[in-house]
Amino acid sequence: MKVKPVHFILIVIAFISSAWFRPVLGDPLHNGRLKSIVMTVSGRILNDSTGLPVKNHSVYVKIPYISYTLTVYTDTSGNYNDTIRVLPGLGDTLIVSTYDCHNVLHVQSQPIQSYSIIINFFICETFSPLCVAAFISGLDSSSVTPNTYRFIDLSTGNPDHWSWDFGDGLASSERDPVHVYAKSGHYKACLTISRSNVKAPCSDSICTYIYTPDYFSIGGHVFAGDHPINNPASTADTGIAYLYKLLNNHVIAFDTLKFTYLGYFTFPHLLAGDYFVKAILTTGSVNAAKYAPTYFLHEIYWQQSMLLGVDTSIYDFDIHLARTNDSVQGPGRISGKVQRHEQASGGFSLNLSEVLLLDSVKNVITYALSDASGNFSFGNLPYGNYLLYVESTGKFSKFTQVRITASTPAVDTLLLDIYDHTITGIAEINGNNDVVAGLPFPNPSAGMVNIPLSVGKTADLITSIYSIQFVPLFESRSHFKPGVYTLTADLANLAPGIYILLVSTAPGERICTYKLIKY
Repeated sequence: MKVKPVHFILIVIAFISSAWFRPVLGDPLHNGRLKSIVMTVSGRILNDSTGLPVKNHSVYVKIPYISYTLTVYTDTSGNYNDTIRVLPGLGDTLIVSTYDCHNVLHVQSQPIQSYSIIINFFICETFSPLCVAAFISGLDSSSVTPNTYRFIDLSTGNPDHWSWDFGDGLASSERDPVHVYAKSGHYKACLTISRSNVKAPCSDSICTYIYTPDYFSIGGHVFAGDHPINNPASTADTGIAYLYKLLNNHVIAFDTLKFTYLGYFTFPHLLAGDYFVKAILTTGSVNAAKYAPTYFLHEIYWQQSMLLGVDTSIYDFDIHLARTNDSVQGPGRISGKVQRHEQASGGFSLNLSEVLLLDSVKNVITYALSDASGNFSFGNLPYGNYLLYVESTGKFSKFTQVRITASTPAVDTLLLDIYDHTITGIAEINGNNDVVAGLPFPNPSAGMVNIPLSVGKTADLITSIYSIQFVPLFESRSHFKPGVYTLTADLANLAPGIYILLVSTAPGERICTYKLIKY
């Protein structure tokens, strides 16, 4: 079919006419000057299952003609918007895209025929790109500084900025800060987190209230004989008081102070809890050789000392120093070294470990403090039998027998072991397949202690309680058929301190060994 000439001419005219009147993407003139068009694109992204807004979601805006590309983000209502100020004219194509939960790119494009374009998306959202602020705070009960709090960030969403407001006018940008409140009171602590990733920024805040606890003070006189040191007259003695805290069934060194005035010591700002107090005279004191380090009230072993249950301020925790026998004289010598036992966990200093020298019935003769390498020495000793014991608070040791004679006047190779949180070197174990014992509870206890027991095979069991020096105090025998039971041990008639619980079979196979704390 041929096109008639007149039709051809009309088609050409129509084409030229449409091209003439089409809004071109040139630089429009306004009063002889170049004019840029300002256009906005906006919309909303909703969850296609719930209809809820998709917050903090990336949206990509692109205009290929002018090489325009920008990433914007939805707000808490799922809305986004972008204002384009460099568009030279209408007629190009706007492309808006976003990814869904399956990482599938959703694309919508529209020709730019108006100054405002709205494009909405409905996508799946099975993940949350949000930051969620969360933290925990806790009082540091092992700190001697009152109102010391540790803040631990538990936020999700991979934030990279943390802003803490502790409620007392102070702030921090650390992730897990430690903060000290100068005064006791109530505070509102807040955490604001943010993520600076330009593709997925987010932020969130959370607050909680801090209620500082009550603190107490304890104190007392240290007696050397009938009078407190330096009271009523100065004796040129200097005392050192050591404070230990029972924390999670472990004894930790808590505070130390030197004192002289009237022989009085005081520890302020203590949380409620159980404590040990030990006093010693410094090496340069006049009476240092006459008195051994002593725990409240008058004990030389920390396991036998009285726990100070602090729940109010008390100022009469007096300590009566144990008298030594400083008159012994002789040609003998005992020396050696304090060492950590190979099963000890962690490290602790051997410096100033207290080595007690006792007679055969455990009366204190004198003591020595080890050096940095653990070395100790006793000189000018009469011939005879002795016991040595390392008294290191919170640690454990064994009595070591030594005999010096005219034929062996010096024993210089002693090795004294210290055990870390095990009783006389015996680890707390549970080692029988037919009988399984659980952890004793409550522990510490003032009376009855329960031990869960699972018996798989008929057995005769012996339950024994020993002192820390492994002196037997209690024993009972029971016959068990297969089943689940609860063993009981009554500590009510025992003095406060630490004891050993041993459960074994009648043939002597050990089932378990645990330490019990009586308060």
